[in-house]
Amino acid sequence: MTATLVLDPPGAGHPTALACLDRVAAALGTSPEVHALHAVPPPADPRHDGEALLLVAVRGDRLGDFCSVLDTLVQSEVGAVLPGWRDRSVPDALESVHLVPQDDHLVRLRVRAVPAGTPAAEPPAGSRTLLDRAAEGGAPADTPEDDLLPALLAAEHRRDRDPAELLTETLVRLHTVHADARAGRSLEAYGGFTLLCTALRELLRASLIAGAGPVPHAEPYAAGWAGFDATLALTPIGRRCRGELHALVAAGPPADTPALAHAVELVLRTAGHAAPAVVAGLAGPVDSYRRYLHLD
Repeated sequence: MTATLVLDPPGAGHPTALACLDRVAAALGTSPEVHALHAVPPPADPRHDGEALLLVAVRGDRLGDFCSVLDTLVQSEVGAVLPGWRDRSVPDALESVHLVPQDDHLVRLRVRAVPAGTPAAEPPAGSRTLLDRAAEGGAPADTPEDDLLPALLAAEHRRDRDPAELLTETLVRLHTVHADARAGRSLEAYGGFTLLCTALRELLRASLIAGAGPVPHAEPYAAGWAGFDATLALTPIGRRCRGELHALVAAGPPADTPALAHAVELVLRTAGHAAPAVVAGLAGPVDSYRRYLHLD
């Protein structure tokens, strides 16, 4: 069945950040497992400027399959500059975050995948429907036993994230922190900066401490930041990472372009010491990231 994209009435407008959703909907709407697509308006809070949220209702028994190919699809069909990362803070959906080019800048695209026919699939007030197969007499709605979301969410929270995903999260969060700091939203920037540093900390844990990595005595690290400084200081690689991380924390949220360029370099040097193959593998996407942030 051919997907029917629901168009806005003549003269209707929507924020620039939401314009990329038309391209995303055209790519995702080709899948017969996708029942509906809704562009969810961002909150009125200005800190969500430059962010777009797409609610995707998927046939329940195919939700896991859809999420497994989503990242590749968004990169290949929509041109996301980095791989996506899963935001585990969303309690009732599988949500991934991507940086998508739009009008010479980057939009933070959130794709929230939920089972069709469940309360989570109901679009919030003010949403713009981009695809609705129910109106076409498409596939029947899922029954409750089709809802595999709780099991998928549990598996997601058990999954160990790899260094590539953690580096992507760090860079995407840095994009958000810079937008907040530049706009004078210092408390929001600080909150995002702590999450950024936590993602980078987890990259170091996954690369240096987990399994048979070169940093011994990882027990103190299990509690979070407690003992982390001392643990990194045990090896030459750890000490190099420690120095870069100290410099990043001391610099704080970047409020202008030179500060952002410096923060990006500190993140990449930190990750490069711990996971050089990951940084090398993301060299092309990181170049695109820099270009759209006008850091070249």
